[in-house]
Amino acid sequence: MMQLDDYATDPLHPNQNPITDDDDNAAIESDSSLDEEESPLVLALDDLESRLVASLNEFKSHPGRASDPRSQTIHDELASILRPVVEVTSHLGPSTGRALANGYPHLLGVEMCVDEIYQRTVSELALPVILESAQSDVIPAKRAASLATFHTLYNEWRKG
Repeated sequence: MMQLDDYATDPLHPNQNPITDDDDNAAIESDSSLDEEESPLVLALDDLESRLVASLNEFKSHPGRASDPRSQTIHDELASILRPVVEVTSHLGPSTGRALANGYPHLLGVEMCVDEIYQRTVSELALPVILESAQSDVIPAKRAASLATFHTLYNEWRKG
């Protein structure tokens, strides 16, 4: 019969000491994931990415016909759908990186913040989706809008 204070050796007891766990492959729990999730840079990146994804999803799911041909052309409509992509990649992303670096100078550097935001929002998200659409979308208006977005991005980035 097991004694009340012998719970450390009982494998079914919920208060078992993790040090005496027999599983050699068990991961040691740490608070690093908590710190990473609460990082201001990660939170800002998640917000910027969600804005980009919403705009790019709307663009990809657009039927390619103007919803109201009397008010605007299909090209104007697609350009307005892609405008948040231009805003986030050209203005909001870099300014967010600079603001985070200024707000948390002991944690984040300006170049590190701006580079990380550029990498995740522009290099890994916006440009590949726009390039894929420019190359292989079956709707000519969407291909044209994608190509026009590259020109707009270039002009916005050149302004600085």
